[in-house]
Amino acid sequence: MTGGPADRLICRCYVVPEDVIRRAVEEHGLHQVEEVTACTRAGGGCSSCYDDIQQILCEIRGKPLPPNVPDASGLSSAQKRAAVARLLEEEVGSLLDLNGLQAQLVEVSGDRVLVRFTGDRVGTPAASFLAVKHFLVRRMSEACGQKMNLIELNVLEELARAR
Repeated sequence: MTGGPADRLICRCYVVPEDVIRRAVEEHGLHQVEEVTACTRAGGGCSSCYDDIQQILCEIRGKPLPPNVPDASGLSSAQKRAAVARLLEEEVGSLLDLNGLQAQLVEVSGDRVLVRFTGDRVGTPAASFLAVKHFLVRRMSEACGQKMNLIELNVLEELARAR
């Protein structure tokens, strides 16, 4: 007696059905489990539903490249993650500190970099915060040999709270 996606419970910790996850993936352009978690809370508890969420993402977005396989840029996601982590530590860290910000690198996959920012200026149109993000995107793109997209998990989490 199983129903459709609206009836299938994916995340038991946060009681998130499949249709909520699918709708979030489509409406917010999500590509990774961490983004789904930030937006819906699914997978944020015991994480036993991680594989189910990944399967839904694969059905909607297609199967992602494994992290150790180079893409068109010539770098794998793992190599890009290392480059971005090095960049955050060596170049951007001092700018973040000067502006009372911190950045947690969550994931790098393809051209997408998931970051969670903390600090007083996060979520504001403060010129200094916007300038730091612009600099970060430019330097990540240079370091990774392709245009990189900064995905702020804070924004996704705020969207989820607003729902």
